[in-house]
Amino acid sequence: MAHQIKTRIQHIDTKPGQRILAVSDIHGHPDRLIQLLRQMHYEADDILVIVGDLIEKGPESLRTVQYVMDLAGRHSVYVSMGNVDLGRILKVDDESPEGVADWAGFLRWAERTWGGSLFSEMLADMGISIEQVEGEKAAEYRRMMLEQFHEELEFLWSRPTILTAGKYIFVHGGVPTEEVESLAETDPLSYLKNDDFYNQGYTFRDHIVVTGHWPTCLYRTDREDVTPLIDRERGILCIDGGNGLKRTGQLNGIIIPDSRADMEEISWMGYDGAPRVEALESQEGCTARVHIQYFESRVELLSQEGDMGEWRQLSSGKTFTGPMKWSYRDSDGGLHYDDYADTALAVDPGNQLSVILQTGAGYYCKKDGIIGWYQGKAWPVEQRLVLQPGGPDPKEAHRRERELAVYELLERLNIPYERIDHMEANTMEACQAVNEALGGAVICKNLFLCNRQRTAFYLLMMPGDKVFKTRELSAQIGSSRLSFGEAVYMERYLHISPGSVSVMGLMHDTERRVQLLIDRDILRGEYFGGHPCMNTSSIRLGMKDLLEVFLPAVGHRPLYVELTGE
Repeated sequence: MAHQIKTRIQHIDTKPGQRILAVSDIHGHPDRLIQLLRQMHYEADDILVIVGDLIEKGPESLRTVQYVMDLAGRHSVYVSMGNVDLGRILKVDDESPEGVADWAGFLRWAERTWGGSLFSEMLADMGISIEQVEGEKAAEYRRMMLEQFHEELEFLWSRPTILTAGKYIFVHGGVPTEEVESLAETDPLSYLKNDDFYNQGYTFRDHIVVTGHWPTCLYRTDREDVTPLIDRERGILCIDGGNGLKRTGQLNGIIIPDSRADMEEISWMGYDGAPRVEALESQEGCTARVHIQYFESRVELLSQEGDMGEWRQLSSGKTFTGPMKWSYRDSDGGLHYDDYADTALAVDPGNQLSVILQTGAGYYCKKDGIIGWYQGKAWPVEQRLVLQPGGPDPKEAHRRERELAVYELLERLNIPYERIDHMEANTMEACQAVNEALGGAVICKNLFLCNRQRTAFYLLMMPGDKVFKTRELSAQIGSSRLSFGEAVYMERYLHISPGSVSVMGLMHDTERRVQLLIDRDILRGEYFGGHPCMNTSSIRLGMKDLLEVFLPAVGHRPLYVELTGE
């Protein structure tokens, strides 16, 4: 690739009264971004600014990039570079044998440290495990990856360092001056990885600098607090809620009503995806006696009772009681404790709390971004999903084009349907609440399969409670050595990603490369339920409409099979 990275400033043109929504540090959590944008009522007239670090440390870096690229292709979306984004893409900028070896080594480090990386996800989509990336094969697999995911990598490479809109400056780490034009063509790293920026003493008079990178909880020494840090006097707004980095983290978003708005007019929202409970009892608040932060996290365990332990912080000598699960060991075996405060939250009956950890000592939880203990009674807040007739509000801007295409086709075919939006549902277990809301519709297990030569592809619809047996299916369709098809083919032919597999994707298979297989037990239901090519929404329509209207319209004739799972 051989890119030269220099500081580049991009100016955003805004209209009077046009909202700016700003988010930072998504770190491979596309579902959290989608849910946050829903909360913020993100519309097509808004400007969306993402202040760096789209990728890494989360489970779905590749899907995050693809999702943001989709939005950016249709709406006013501006994404600046983050230090993690820059560091990762530089890993594939050196084509020398040493550079390839460094990249291969990074794959293993990321797997041990974070459970994966953008590159391991790309390789997995191609059916390549990181264990295969060694020796002479490493360079070939790297070349294949760069070719297959050229657009995604170029999107990351082309990000500006700094974004400006009216009186607002958006930069991942921080800048030493509000005269940002003077920084053009300089080394961008110091503006991207600008640790502890708020405590460097800068004050901005004519602009408001919005940063991510440094979790706001690290700026608070008296409490564990992941809310945005807003300093009106100094013109600084730090919004990184520790999403994907801290166990207590959340994805924060700020709403700027106009590019000339003062800080007093800014509001914010946060999303963490944690289960919620409603408090049934009052609790008086109490400030933290102990606050463990990343920099002084070494501890020793004094005693244990159940799931709680008595600990001593080595740097201060203070003792505290905390969950056993909150400890971890470093590579040298040293015992550490994750960021923690023994704050007692002030709680009234009816308050909703995000549960981080439930223990025998109570709930370690979050209220309005503040983390601490609630030791009263509570009951779960269930996700209430209600079917809505027809498609979504056309003003909504958070949906991918592939999802909207499903609704447009159903309406064009005059197929009545109902729809619900929900959290990401990428496992059968996560679909339970969705299944209940779909009111008796047949919920399928959808499997994307192929033969050994990758010349024949199949989409199998079967009941979710049946066990899939390859040999049983192979015998019925006359295709031996069936296996799960790689995600790159799924994306190429059906425009869907793993976790979102749906018969609706056949609308994109105009070349008829994928054969639809339907277990006959599916036909017993009156209604069909599935994803509209995105697993953050679900639809219900008549089984007859699916079989007699939708499938003929997209040119796919199903082959019926009878599976027993035995």
